[in-house]
Amino acid sequence: MEIELQEKIVFGAFFAGAIICLGMSFMFHTVNCHSQFIGKLFSKLDYCGIAMLIMGSFVPWVYYGFYCHFRPKVVYLSVVCALGITSIMVSLWDKFSESGWRPFRAAVFMTFGLSGIVPAIHYGIVEGWFNKVSQKSLGWLILMGLLYIMGAMLYALRVPERWFPGKFDIWLHSHQIFHVFVLGGAFVHYHGISEMAMYRVTIGQCEMPDIPIY
Repeated sequence: MEIELQEKIVFGAFFAGAIICLGMSFMFHTVNCHSQFIGKLFSKLDYCGIAMLIMGSFVPWVYYGFYCHFRPKVVYLSVVCALGITSIMVSLWDKFSESGWRPFRAAVFMTFGLSGIVPAIHYGIVEGWFNKVSQKSLGWLILMGLLYIMGAMLYALRVPERWFPGKFDIWLHSHQIFHVFVLGGAFVHYHGISEMAMYRVTIGQCEMPDIPIY
């Protein structure tokens, strides 16, 4: 099966977001102890990477979810780009990386991610909830969202170290658990969009809708 260029670009956006996010995280944790300036700089880049991962995750599922509906696809992708750029700009703000702003950081990225509820509901209405659940594509997206949300909540609330001070200073603290949930969410999302892509490329040409889909 020949893969079209646009399909490669769509998946490339997801892979690029994941690589940038995990790469920036790796760099931050590696050079954080170098100096205060370097630590703050790479802390900002780390948060920018999270925004890039969210943006990259949106692209393939919106593309395949509205594969046959050009207008909503363009609208949602444009909104995602605008929200992503806004999140990146906020991430570059000096106070954003301070310890006291930890709940705010989690709220920013959770809000960005949860904005996907709107196109997801639209997707379910347009394509049919039963069909999407039975094809498992919507279920994988929901699972991905739950993993990201759970990770962000544990990060924001500092669980479990807030309940057991000193017991999780090195292993199994909230930041490490957060990274595990992010990795799990990324793998689940990849599987979900792969299912969506396989379905779209095997059904053939899109049928023209009887009425415009807004």
